[in-house]
Amino acid sequence: MHSIIVNPVLTRELFGRIRGRNAWFILSGYLTIIGAITLLIYAVFISSASPNDPNTARTIGKSIFFTVMTAALVQVCFLSPSLTAGAIVGEKERQTYDLLLASLLSPLQIITGKLLSAIAFALLLIMASLPIAGLSLLFGGITAQEILIGVVSLLITAICYAAIGLFWSTVMRSTLGATVMAQGTVIAILLLVPFLFFVISLLIGAFDSDPSPLYVYAMGAFICLHPFIALGITAAILGEGGDPWLWTVPSSVGNLIVPLPWLVYIALMIVVTVVCLSLALHRIRPAEE
Repeated sequence: MHSIIVNPVLTRELFGRIRGRNAWFILSGYLTIIGAITLLIYAVFISSASPNDPNTARTIGKSIFFTVMTAALVQVCFLSPSLTAGAIVGEKERQTYDLLLASLLSPLQIITGKLLSAIAFALLLIMASLPIAGLSLLFGGITAQEILIGVVSLLITAICYAAIGLFWSTVMRSTLGATVMAQGTVIAILLLVPFLFFVISLLIGAFDSDPSPLYVYAMGAFICLHPFIALGITAAILGEGGDPWLWTVPSSVGNLIVPLPWLVYIALMIVVTVVCLSLALHRIRPAEE
């Protein structure tokens, strides 16, 4: 743990990433866009809502929360892999990769330094949006539990997608190629998962009757790879007053009690993160090992 915290790679990457002008522009632009969208939603609801409707405030609170969380999830999905896509291959392009391997740093320190610096910047953007998301608590309709689940899911997503970008950075020979492959992987997850789920469900007739337990567990885990679907289903269940840990799914043998999608999503993202980091560690080891 001490070698991870006291890490020259982490220190250098953090100074280079946070102290530059790009970090200020990205943070300012991100908060400006979220703030403008939130203000627009508030203005629309205030102008169209009835002043005597007791649910107006709750509707505004939910709308603000979902808007901020959706915007944060979008930036995490597409910014996190880009932050690490040039981490290793950029060293090769600057011809400092051999010097990095010849240093006293272990491959684990190199990987964790690159990864943690990217996660720190993504976490900065997530935390910066929390005060805006916290406005939903003033209007009602959202609990602190839902905000906590949203923040944890965003953080796990940032770590996983940054690990995907880091893996491609060890595979490709240029920063552009690594960025394209990292972003392509994210786009493939976002597009192919719901498409394959829909096609497979149609082929086996899962929409015509109660599905089998195998379908519920297998396809349920598969669809939970999609962050927007998994977290969207979770938000809908919690909005109806459901349990934050378990929910009931109908099947051909009766109702099945399964974990809530956000729990399955976090477990899958942890597995993907471990696999990507293990492959990245293997690829940056010196040749003589």
